Amino acid sequence: MTRTLSIAGLANARDLGGLARQGGGVTPRGVFVRAERLDLVDADGWRALTEYGVRTVIDLRRPEEWTGEVPAEIARMRVDLDGDEAAFWAEYEADGRWGTPLYYPGHLQELPHRLGEVLAAIASADEGVVLFHCSAGWDRTGLVTAVLLRALDVTADAAVEDYVESFANAEIMASLHARSFEAEERIQILDRFGHTPESAFREVYQSMNLDDWFAHSGVDAQTRAAIETWRGAAT
Repeated sequence: MTRTLSIAGLANARDLGGLARQGGGVTPRGVFVRAERLDLVDADGWRALTEYGVRTVIDLRRPEEWTGEVPAEIARMRVDLDGDEAAFWAEYEADGRWGTPLYYPGHLQELPHRLGEVLAAIASADEGVVLFHCSAGWDRTGLVTAVLLRALDVTADAAVEDYVESFANAEIMASLHARSFEAEERIQILDRFGHTPESAFREVYQSMNLDDWFAHSGVDAQTRAAIETWRGAAT
């Protein structure tokens, strides 16, 4: 079964279920959906998302990026994953790594409270599918996705496959949203650092040690349990 969601107004939406786990089995469907901005989702699109089971939307964008509305029956939680720590972001913005997985390790180490707030929102969300998104559904959404997949010990191959799907969707995303998502620019920046999109994400993903991160972040035990079981849907 395809993981791609065919929703009017979205070009980069997919269920995180169906990805291979180390030791066998796959991630459960109908728990998490990743996507880009939701501004173009119309009434039919929201109806389809509701029928899919989406009951909570978590917006990972900065406050100045907030746009769009969600139906009253869907809860929206806004959690700024980037944050406003200018000293942290300066070097990543200067060399372009902010638009790649190469900033993930630094963010996890230096701004653990930012991701911690997102995971707490996921853990406390109402019953039903949780959809989380940023603007392109690529970098911030990619970081949260990487942590969720690592929590269920998804294979590196499967995690990489999910990440690079956004590159495959770039052209249709650009057409739908009438703006570029800089796929070629991202590839060029990664090349300067000796990487392809695949190798960059793989290296970062394989280096993630969630036990160390949870200890470092101070995330509470209830939130950690919700993440490690995908809100009780996995063992």
